[in-house]
Amino acid sequence: MGSGAAITRRRLLQGGLGLAAAGVSAGTLAACGTSASSVPRGWTGVTFSSIGDTTSQKMFQDMIAAAQKESLDDQRIKIIWKPAPGDDWASVMLQFSSGTTADIQRIDDDRVYDLATSGKIHQLDKWMSDKSTGFDLSKYSPTFASKVAVEGYQFSVTPGMSANVLYYNKKLFAAAGIEAPTSWDDAWSWDQFDAAVKRLTKKEGGRTDVYGLQFAVNTIQATAYGAGDTALNEDQTECGYAKPATLEAIDKQISYIREGYAPTVDVDFLPLFNGGKLAMTWQGMDLGAQISKDIEWDIMPWPKTPLFAMTKNYARTWVIPKASKAPEAAYQALKALCGKAAQDVMAKSQFAVPALTESAESAAFTDHPYPATPKVWAETLGKVNGRPVDIPFPRGPIGTALADSFVEGVNADGLMSGKLPTADYIRKGRAAVNAEIRKRGWNVSKGKELLEKGGALTDPDTRVLQ
Repeated sequence: MGSGAAITRRRLLQGGLGLAAAGVSAGTLAACGTSASSVPRGWTGVTFSSIGDTTSQKMFQDMIAAAQKESLDDQRIKIIWKPAPGDDWASVMLQFSSGTTADIQRIDDDRVYDLATSGKIHQLDKWMSDKSTGFDLSKYSPTFASKVAVEGYQFSVTPGMSANVLYYNKKLFAAAGIEAPTSWDDAWSWDQFDAAVKRLTKKEGGRTDVYGLQFAVNTIQATAYGAGDTALNEDQTECGYAKPATLEAIDKQISYIREGYAPTVDVDFLPLFNGGKLAMTWQGMDLGAQISKDIEWDIMPWPKTPLFAMTKNYARTWVIPKASKAPEAAYQALKALCGKAAQDVMAKSQFAVPALTESAESAAFTDHPYPATPKVWAETLGKVNGRPVDIPFPRGPIGTALADSFVEGVNADGLMSGKLPTADYIRKGRAAVNAEIRKRGWNVSKGKELLEKGGALTDPDTRVLQ
């Protein structure tokens, strides 16, 4: 899940389940991937599908092979790889609409809430809690069961997360005499970060030759939480971001755009970074493969803003659709894909930080030319000084309203251009979210009501998260 695709995904989410599956026939989808005839007699075949480029699709197939060898062959379960017919989440949502999804479906984490409350995917708590079929959660990161939970219930499994961190140019840092922090535990203070951004920037007159920093608008969420604020109050009846410290922190961050230390959002950061014209950029894990071989780089944490250093990760999420023909076998296959063999494949690919701690700490994840400090990625799945590094951002209709109000559209564009005053950005964003809360009569109990109304809770009294 990358920041650049956020607008399209969320807008399609709002009406995704109501779309007609025009042009996507069951016959077309069945033609994709391996034929079910490859399933040995007496075995159960389950299909697994995901969008992705050639590299990621090869990784998925390698994960399947590893899971088969480690445990699934013994269970006589065969995963059949079924590439998604399109290259975006809209194509996957068309499959949900037409009932042609795979037995295991990778999906955008922002859509899990809607799919759950619409009764389109299985509740997993009973399987995940069972002594014989469940997960030993002590072996997984704290975010494994909590990151994409729907009102505390499990409707998906997140085998890994693409960590968002600061990538930096080592040559520019060395020339400026700056040493980067190597852990979230020793993240820079706001003042240290501010000094580094200004020292790394090279300006002449009104022109910037080298930018000290580039960031996406969704860093604002991590900055607000790092200032000790939250997106919603505890009972979810009012938008947060109301503390004076939040305004001060966000305004300080946006001042880098206004004053020429960071480019505006419409400037393509990658040519700047690859050309040695950008010292730091906040990105997910897929950036590494796009960095020029001429650039020496590493990663570091976002700073304390000013209380805590936090980030917002992108979850790599899989669900079992209600359309699955073999949901119990699909669950066993999904669990196997979260096992050590398959997680090591994910670790080696650097597609995401594996949720299985053993794999995230293994040589498969750490022994790569870049970055030299992969633990900066891995630490985002855990806690520092008892606090999660990854912000616990709200999901559901109010989470969507928060994104629409603060991350997308005119409000966000105005802020990131440096033209809209920060106070106006916060005021307008809060007003829009509060209007949505009032419109829906929303409070902390409404989400469970949506699950119950949609018939989603097959096991309402069973929850992995207690």
